[in-house]
Amino acid sequence: MAFWDSPVAQLAILAVGWLLIRLVKRVFGKHWPAQVNTWDLMTPLLLLCSLLLIPHGAGALLPWLVIGWMAIGIMVTLIQAIHNKELLYPTFFRTFWRLTDLYWIIGFVVCFIVAIS
Repeated sequence: MAFWDSPVAQLAILAVGWLLIRLVKRVFGKHWPAQVNTWDLMTPLLLLCSLLLIPHGAGALLPWLVIGWMAIGIMVTLIQAIHNKELLYPTFFRTFWRLTDLYWIIGFVVCFIVAIS
């Protein structure tokens, strides 16, 4: 098995992605948007690395993770529409994306544990 086919490679991809995002953030300095943090840009990498763990046994979990992700979107929409009596895109997207960050961190950890066990 090659290194890039192993579950440990996913950790390497995430570490390199984290370092690249931090480097770009440091280079841009004051021009970096204050509302965007590193975790916001790590979510696509977490999703990608979870998908790359499919051959190692995480394939059974991913449909359920995607269904849960859709449920989070529906719940955020309903809660904001009921609570605020309106649905504003910037507040919806920020709330949804921050919950997505947490959800896919947990999802990747679960997929990684399944893949190495």
